[in-house]
Amino acid sequence: MKKLKYFLICLLILPCAIVFSACTVKTEYVAPSVTEEVVINSDLTQATNLAMMSTVAIFTETKTGYSAGAGVIYSLDKEKGEAYIITNYHVICGDNYFDNTIASVIYAQPYGSQYCSISETFVGQTQLVTGNNLLSCEFVGGSQAYDIAVLFVKSDLLSNLDVRAVTVSNSSAKLGSTVIAIGNPNFQGLSATRGIVSVESESINVYVGKEATIPTETNEIISYRAIRFDAAINGGNSGGGLFNEKGELIGIPSASAEGLDDFSSAIPVSIAVGATENIIHSKNTYALNGIYLVDLGVHYEASNSYSIYEEQTGLTFIKEDILVTSVSNDENTLFYDSGISVGDKITSIKVGERELELSRAFELDDFLLTVVPGDIVEITWVNGDGAHTSTFESVRANFALLGIA
Repeated sequence: MKKLKYFLICLLILPCAIVFSACTVKTEYVAPSVTEEVVINSDLTQATNLAMMSTVAIFTETKTGYSAGAGVIYSLDKEKGEAYIITNYHVICGDNYFDNTIASVIYAQPYGSQYCSISETFVGQTQLVTGNNLLSCEFVGGSQAYDIAVLFVKSDLLSNLDVRAVTVSNSSAKLGSTVIAIGNPNFQGLSATRGIVSVESESINVYVGKEATIPTETNEIISYRAIRFDAAINGGNSGGGLFNEKGELIGIPSASAEGLDDFSSAIPVSIAVGATENIIHSKNTYALNGIYLVDLGVHYEASNSYSIYEEQTGLTFIKEDILVTSVSNDENTLFYDSGISVGDKITSIKVGERELELSRAFELDDFLLTVVPGDIVEITWVNGDGAHTSTFESVRANFALLGIA
C-alpha cells in the first residue's frame, strides 16, 4: 500500500527543469481556430466556473505558524449573511493535529479576492499579509477519524459577494469519469486542475503529524475510505472540492501519494456530507462538536467481491456481500436482541422514507452518519431461513460521540 501524506503548506517551492529530447523531424505548429463562443459554452469550462464560485481559500494561524488550505460552501443564506463551509480537519489544525488545537485564526476568501500571503519581517519572523473579502470563520465541529471539519461564517460580505452553495452530486464517483480539483496550492489562491477517477473507492492509510510522510513517535496512521484520481494537486489543495463534469461536488481532496504525481485521494461526498450534517445537527441539538454516531451492535465486513460491466451504461460496478462478523450483547446498541446472527448477510437499511439497497459495505457505513436519535431504523438481512426484517426507534443511549479526536 502506498504511503500517503496530508497536504501541509509548503513555503519553499523548489525549482524544476524540463529536459526535451532532440528530434530530427521538423514540424510546424498551427493554432486551432476556437471561437470565444465555443470556449464559453464548453461544458467543462462552465462546470469549472460554477464550481469555483462555491470554493474558498482557507488561511489559518496556529501557535506554530501559518498554513493554507481550501473549503467548499456547503450552505448559504445570503439574506442572513450566513454560511457553513466544509474543509479537512487537518487544515484547521496543522502541526497541532494530535493535541486537537484548533487554529486561533481561520479566514476564508472567495475566488477573485486578493489572497493572503506570508512575508518575512526584518527580524526574520513570518507574518500573514491579509487580502480583501476576508470571511472570519468559527469552528463548529469536526472529526479526526473522518478528516472533516465544519466552519460557520456570519458576515455582511456574503450578501454582496457573488458566491453560492455547492451543488452536491446525487451519485458516487465513477471509474474513468472526468474530475476537476479546486484548491489553494502553496498560498497561491484558488486554481483548478483536471483528471479522471482511477479508483472509485479504496481504503488508504495516511501518516499524520509534523513529519507527515514517515512513521515516527509523533506520527500516527489514520485509515479512511477515499476516491483515487490523477489530477495534479499540491499542498493547500486539502479541503477544497473535487467536482464532476457538471460542476457538482463528488469529494473533498485530502491526500497525495509520496513521490507520485498522479495518485491523489479525496474523501467521497457521501462521507463529507453525512459527517457535515451530523456535526451541524449535533452542535445545534446537543451542543457537541463532533460526530454523534449510532452503534448498531453489529460488526460486519465485505466478502465475495466481484465486478459487473453494465452494457446499458458502459460502466463497471463492484458488488459484494455484507456479512455479520460479530453481534454485541450490549443492550444500549440499536439492534440488541434483533435476532441477527454471525454469518447473516445484510441487504438493506431504511430510515424514515430513505431506503438503501446495499451492494457495498461502505454504503452502510456512510448511511449510518445520517441517523440521529428519534429515527425509525429498519434493517433487512438474509440467511438459510430466508429474509428477515427488524425495526427499531433509535434513542440517545444508542449513540456515542466521536469527538474531534
